[in-house]
Amino acid sequence: MKNRYCILEPIGKGGGGSLFLARDIELGTLWAVKQIPIADKKEAKLLRLLEHPSLPKMVDYLEKDEFCYLVMEYIRGKSLGQWLREGRHFSVSEAVGFGMEAAEVLQYLHSRKPPVYYGDLKPDNLMLSEAGRLYLVDFGSAVFGYGIHQRVCQGTRGFAAPEQYDGRLSGVSDIYALGRTLWALLGKSKWQLVLRHPGFGRIICKCCHKEEPRRYKDMEQVAKALACVRRYGRSRSLGLVLAGGLACIALCLVLVIAGGILRQGWEKPDFWANLTRITERYYEDEFLQGDYETQHKICREAEAELQLMLRSYEGEEEQRRILLLLATGCEYQGQEEQAAIYYEQLLRDEPQCREVYGEYGMFLWRVERFDESRKLWTEYEKKDIEGFLADGVCRNLLLWEEKINEQKKEEVT
Repeated sequence: MKNRYCILEPIGKGGGGSLFLARDIELGTLWAVKQIPIADKKEAKLLRLLEHPSLPKMVDYLEKDEFCYLVMEYIRGKSLGQWLREGRHFSVSEAVGFGMEAAEVLQYLHSRKPPVYYGDLKPDNLMLSEAGRLYLVDFGSAVFGYGIHQRVCQGTRGFAAPEQYDGRLSGVSDIYALGRTLWALLGKSKWQLVLRHPGFGRIICKCCHKEEPRRYKDMEQVAKALACVRRYGRSRSLGLVLAGGLACIALCLVLVIAGGILRQGWEKPDFWANLTRITERYYEDEFLQGDYETQHKICREAEAELQLMLRSYEGEEEQRRILLLLATGCEYQGQEEQAAIYYEQLLRDEPQCREVYGEYGMFLWRVERFDESRKLWTEYEKKDIEGFLADGVCRNLLLWEEKINEQKKEEVT
């Protein structure tokens, strides 16, 4: 290549091309050289226009036969995806930091004229250098565009936003992928970590909402939300173990009782109003910024009120909602055995309810009681085949089925 760059070894693949380590014969420096089909050289055109500390610099461009070669800054380090595959566990604090850095560079891309939509954010495309700087690499899926850009989806399954499969890509599509990336960075302990850090969990949920208008408006909002988690999350890890308890019940309402509200309407406003009144306290500054004793006091009061409601409301739907919230509260506080007791009570009271199976099955999965979860799934399948279960579905039931099927596939392979 120009009789100047000597290819030393392949160092990776991605974005429709191969990556090599090369030495500049004239200067003696090392560069990363990406080989891509000449028909896809838009990546080179795009990189020439970008300059940001978290983007690798493109220093030269060559064409030969049906390929073109992008000569770029060589980043010594590993991608976050590589770290995960090697068994590295990232803390919430580390994930928040990576999220802030990624949001900053994506905000820069979205602010260009025309804006640049990255289109394929995932741990494998975030490179952590030996010096500790995070780089966004591989622009093979990036596009220029105003508003929503019509195109064929080139994102990665599991990280690409739903609208990308319909050929649409915009800034909020990158926000969705950032949320999925943050979720992946937490590794196998993701459930426990999110339960202990509800603020971070809410950010991920909002980023990953299937409906585009319900996500964050732009990357600046995401960065501010992550900065808030970092600011209030320091020096209070002990308190957050408890805070992650019933504090998340407000968020849990979306998953646990929202379906009930939609089905039942507001036939008993006092019940729903009382339930909302209890959970709203966990959004207030007294709890979010309070010390351990304050948080513990609020948690105890909430559990006592839920127990009182359990005795006061005898309807089947009301009992189910309260017991599910009590079980969730116990789980968040690390009281796994008490949570299991509530779920078992629910199964005794409503053995035909699919939702209860879904909630209990995912609880067992989150606390890594996989054998018990599989056993419960076998029981659920048997009842389903026999036609014993009532109609209905819930998010956790679908998620539980997905986890069970993934485990079965792993056992086969």
